[in-house]
Amino acid sequence: MPLSAAEQTQTQTPFLESETLNSTVDYKGRPAQKATSGGWRSASFLIAAEVAERFAYYGISSNLITYLTGPLGLSTSSAAENVNAWLGTDLLLPFIGAYVADSFLGHYRTIFISSIIYVLGLGLLTVSATLPSSNACSYPNANTVKSCSPSQLQVTVFFFSLYLIAIGLGGQKPCIEAFGADQFDGEDPEERNAKSSFFNWWFFGACAGVLVSLLILVYIQDNLSWGLGFGIPCICMILSLLLFLLGIPTYRYKIKRDEKKPFARIGRAFVAAIRNWRSTTSVVAIEEEACETLPALTTSQQFSADDIEEAKAALRLIPIWTSSLVFAIAIAQCPTFFTMQGKTMDRTVVPGFEIPAASLQALTSITILVFIPIYDRIFVPIARTFTGEPTGIKMLQRIGTGIFLSAICMIVAAVIETERLEIAKINGLVDEPNATVPMSMWWLVPQYMLLGAADVFTRVGLQEFFYDQISNELKSVGVALYLSVFGVGNFLSSILVSIVEKATEAKNGEFLSSWCPIASRRRNPTFTTQQQQRCTGCVDYNGSPVFRSNSGGWKSASFIIAVEVAERFAYYGIANNLITYLTGPLGLSMAVAAENVNAWSGVGSLLPLLGAFVADSFLGRYRTILLSSAIYILGLGLLTLAAMLPSLSTSGCLNTNSNTLCSTQNQVILFFFALYLVAVGQGGHKPCVQAFGADQFDKQDPKESKARSSFFNWCGKRDEKSPFMRIGRVFVLAAKNWRATSSAMGVEEEEASGTLLHQSSKQFKFLNKALIVTDGSKDYGNICSIGDVEEAKAVLRLVPIWAASLVYAIVFAQSPTFFTKQGETMDRTITPNFSVPAASLQCFSSLGIVLSVPIYDRIFVPLARALTRNPAGITMLQRIGTGILLSALSMVISALVEMQRLKTAREYGLVDKPKAMVPMSVWWLVPQYALLGVSDVFTMVGLQEFFYDQVPDELRSVGLSLYLGIFGVGSFLSSLLVSTIEKATGGNGRDSWFADNLNRAHLDYFYWLLAGLSAVQLGAYLYFAKCYIYNRTRTL
Repeated sequence: MPLSAAEQTQTQTPFLESETLNSTVDYKGRPAQKATSGGWRSASFLIAAEVAERFAYYGISSNLITYLTGPLGLSTSSAAENVNAWLGTDLLLPFIGAYVADSFLGHYRTIFISSIIYVLGLGLLTVSATLPSSNACSYPNANTVKSCSPSQLQVTVFFFSLYLIAIGLGGQKPCIEAFGADQFDGEDPEERNAKSSFFNWWFFGACAGVLVSLLILVYIQDNLSWGLGFGIPCICMILSLLLFLLGIPTYRYKIKRDEKKPFARIGRAFVAAIRNWRSTTSVVAIEEEACETLPALTTSQQFSADDIEEAKAALRLIPIWTSSLVFAIAIAQCPTFFTMQGKTMDRTVVPGFEIPAASLQALTSITILVFIPIYDRIFVPIARTFTGEPTGIKMLQRIGTGIFLSAICMIVAAVIETERLEIAKINGLVDEPNATVPMSMWWLVPQYMLLGAADVFTRVGLQEFFYDQISNELKSVGVALYLSVFGVGNFLSSILVSIVEKATEAKNGEFLSSWCPIASRRRNPTFTTQQQQRCTGCVDYNGSPVFRSNSGGWKSASFIIAVEVAERFAYYGIANNLITYLTGPLGLSMAVAAENVNAWSGVGSLLPLLGAFVADSFLGRYRTILLSSAIYILGLGLLTLAAMLPSLSTSGCLNTNSNTLCSTQNQVILFFFALYLVAVGQGGHKPCVQAFGADQFDKQDPKESKARSSFFNWCGKRDEKSPFMRIGRVFVLAAKNWRATSSAMGVEEEEASGTLLHQSSKQFKFLNKALIVTDGSKDYGNICSIGDVEEAKAVLRLVPIWAASLVYAIVFAQSPTFFTKQGETMDRTITPNFSVPAASLQCFSSLGIVLSVPIYDRIFVPLARALTRNPAGITMLQRIGTGILLSALSMVISALVEMQRLKTAREYGLVDKPKAMVPMSVWWLVPQYALLGVSDVFTMVGLQEFFYDQVPDELRSVGLSLYLGIFGVGSFLSSLLVSTIEKATGGNGRDSWFADNLNRAHLDYFYWLLAGLSAVQLGAYLYFAKCYIYNRTRTL
């Protein structure tokens, strides 16, 4: 496994220089040889581990909406919000995992630890599904949706385990892919080409695992047992960990440089630029010359041009990341609304056998599996002959193509849903949500296939882009940026669903989940009495209405204040003296110990954002406090165990004067694991306890409102700021020096012209004022170099592209949600006794990707290269734009298909029979799925490549995190949009666009809305892409 820099210097085994790799060692700490390490042999172990992990993950996520609307009894919109939020969390947590990996543990250790957490979460999820109360559902009427009343214990264990899986995924996902790409030497032409191909086959393997999961596990979950359906993924995750460990002797391990963390360098560039914004450039010139000669400035106080370029490159990724979010929102629909859509349709394949709705997602995987070889072996070589680009087309061009396909997928999905609703109305199934719409589930095939094709382009493109455009030290953050696109996309999708739900809800508030305590007020007659004494919108621990006389107030708040006192005692008992322990028993140097303390404090102050979201959106404050307290206690217990181990004593150190660790590697891992487990616990505990205490006072009551104000005085908290943020300081110093004269700035620009790596210095000239040095700015962390400013410019340049891709992420989020629900109502019969599951229609998106990737890589890229002379066939931004266009077309097709489905439902009198099958083949859905899949191939892969390529080498993980953030924000926006539309179109007895009875819903309107947003997005994207300046040091 990877060794520290101190350990690397002790390696004595000689090797021929021509056979070894720089800054890379094998598992014994010796210089790695090309002939015996890395390459496809090592990558094959990691791809196999990814296949097993994807099998496990999609065994949970693909059919999660069915479990939530079934055993847990949530409404369709509420379940979709929960799924989108969880998926968003899954894809945003990799930011933290990538930071921990790139700054402290390294890829190998992070993968190992997070995989164990992953397995633990899957095990607990299996336990929650096997609890007897998980099936305590009643069916009051055959034509109504079933009502389930799971126990509080089951709900608590279920969501705790679900988010424990998210934590494990947050460490495993960004590191294993970056670790796989690290097995190829970027300085060797042959291995560099193999690395580009690696991303295609990595995605191919992942989709293979997804496909098998969708075809097997979904059927087991729907027809046999949820416990078995969740248990098999747990076993597969264990297999994934074993496969990863088997490859240890073949891996190449990167040596970490003994210098400031890249996060700190980049952050200081922004801070210094902002702080010096008022100073003149002439002062900067003097300071730059002084930095070369004055010995008073230490290494840690200087900025190089490379530092500025790193910040610029990171900033440059933001627009690409942002402009990919809508694609992520579209992707987020596949496991939610697509599945629910397919659940209402005819899924009979042969008499006596129906395809589970979630298995329709296998169509997306099939598309990916078919399209990737075509893309890699046919499209790329052909495109390469035209463009001269080794990858056929540029990463951003690939991403854009996928975005375009995802838009088309949404169009197709909307059209098919329109048709499904029409058929339901015709067949009188509108008010029968449990009836099967006489419409074949094969109508959903197009939207699933389009989504798969879009994945081949955009998702793979985003992966490669963010990995390539980040520094070598931040590869995991690059992958995290890529994942965060989908994480934010899922959150945006959840917000969209929530907004639409609230906007279109009926007066009875049925959008609330049935297990939510507040929802129980609808069933409790006491809510209609004693209005003057009860607290509105509150219940007690039994779900009954509460009265001011016997609940809340200072009596309750006193317990919470006591809890806060004890928690702060525990927390500061660790935090206040942590650096002493690190420099003492652990033997770290002061600088390294300070970095670790600051990093842990920063993580501890950021995680409450996630904890607050989980509490307010899903679990509630009580459950979040309970679960996070358990994690908190577990972390403190493990921390105590780590400190009690004999080898963690300084007496065990052979050399007390050295800076090497006095403890064994495993004990250090245990210590830091426990430390960050404490941070995770605090992340849920801290934001909820105080808010829960304030909730004990009714702000509508004058007396209690005053008491609430007093409560905050007695429950005060201390604000702590996160350290570093080099890029941010560039903005701060630039703002501070904004009054500097233009003539002074011109002097600096002339002197800088010979040092800047590319023409980016001509943009955002206001950031050059961060170079101005004022009195007192020579203190540590208070100055910026040209490199810091250029880094900030590069990051800022990415913001428009990132933002212009958000609608694509929203479209992407629709595939696993509404597309699936659409397919459920249609005729999915393949044979008299077998119906295709609605969720399996997502296979068509995968199939679109599988078919598109090889065509793109082996045919399109060579052809395009011959015409454009671009090594990648088309530029990265062109690729992304193509995907955005395809995603818009996908939405148009989805709307048209849904209109036809609704028409068919009306013709057959199925409008009030939601469970009846709409006599419309599910194959109508194939175009929208396929287009969405093809758009992924362009936009998702293009975004990945773009954000990876356009950031400095040390910030490639950040680049990929920006890419991932597009889809995370996209899912969040998708949820927000759905929630807004739900509220706007519902109420007053009206059926909202997202009514549980899809025959009365109007998914077609939603798809048309997304198509329009995609068109607007495409226009904005084209404008920003035209103005974008590529990093000349990287692939265009």
